[in-house]
Amino acid sequence: MNNNIYFLIGIIFLAFFLLWFVLHITDRRRVFNGLAFFVSLGSLWTLLFLIGYINDIKILNIITGAIILAVIILLPILYIIGIIVLFTTGRTVIKREGFSLSHVLSILLGIGIISSSFILPIFIDKIKSKVLIGVMGFFITVFSYFVLGFIIFLTSSLIYNLWYEKRNKDYLIVLGAGLSGDKVTPLLAGRIDKAIEFYNSQKEKGVKPPKIIMSGGQGPDEVVSEALAMKNYALEMNIPEEDILMEDKSTNTEENLKFSTDLIKKDSDKDNPEVLFFTTNYHVLRAGILAKSLELNYNGLGSKTKFYYYVSAIIREYIGIIYLNLNKNILFAIFIGIIYFVNYII
Repeated sequence: MNNNIYFLIGIIFLAFFLLWFVLHITDRRRVFNGLAFFVSLGSLWTLLFLIGYINDIKILNIITGAIILAVIILLPILYIIGIIVLFTTGRTVIKREGFSLSHVLSILLGIGIISSSFILPIFIDKIKSKVLIGVMGFFITVFSYFVLGFIIFLTSSLIYNLWYEKRNKDYLIVLGAGLSGDKVTPLLAGRIDKAIEFYNSQKEKGVKPPKIIMSGGQGPDEVVSEALAMKNYALEMNIPEEDILMEDKSTNTEENLKFSTDLIKKDSDKDNPEVLFFTTNYHVLRAGILAKSLELNYNGLGSKTKFYYYVSAIIREYIGIIYLNLNKNILFAIFIGIIYFVNYII
């Protein structure tokens, strides 16, 4: 019996670990990769725990017990720290960047977490109507689904950013962002700097340097196109003008990728040139998923941004991911919410 349990859990661990590894190597532009990573870790811990507990192997008992103890101790600490981070970074980004819906996302998430874990349970304890409790439980279940999804997305995003790209690229696409007058903002400069760093690194290895495509159109409130401002910045950083191409018609990430691809097809003498895009770390996974949806075999590298801005931005990116499959996400969230509701009132 014990051997059957070991075998089953071992198979689950190997299956999900190999699945995560293969998916990450072949195409890391999936949110599912984060889920496979979590399941493989969880099944590994379960396997070690059962082997140690059933066979009284002290070293395994110590290791798995220490992990349980760490989780018990760390979870409430991380919960408190997480709430503090959500509110303080939200306040900071509003103070420095101005008030907007996207800038209050971290605060709204913090309020939602506190409400679902403390306020609503307190009300539920005082309510005698089973149906009303079921309705409140329904909303908590739906909210929990999206919070869990965010954790999986965040994990996938962090893992994605750890990748090392070979210095064999033909084109580097820098995705545009807003300008300050006719100059690039620090956020956009970070993207260009990351591309220039890659450009120089490839050049130093004796490989032909790639061409850098500055991708970004001119908004109604901008005096020049983002592409031109980006090009001027790159020239100041000593990038040769002949290695810079401009794509100045795009208005969003999807158009950045589409129009830059059209430019590459006109410029390149290769059937399948090696292309890498550059954006900010919080945006790189969603941009990769968009590239995949366009059937473009592009991956990306992300530049760092200030932590206070990252928190709200990564939440915004998660909402963007949800929107890509909005109907499926809403229907599934409602489905599990209904399961909870029906199970509770019956």
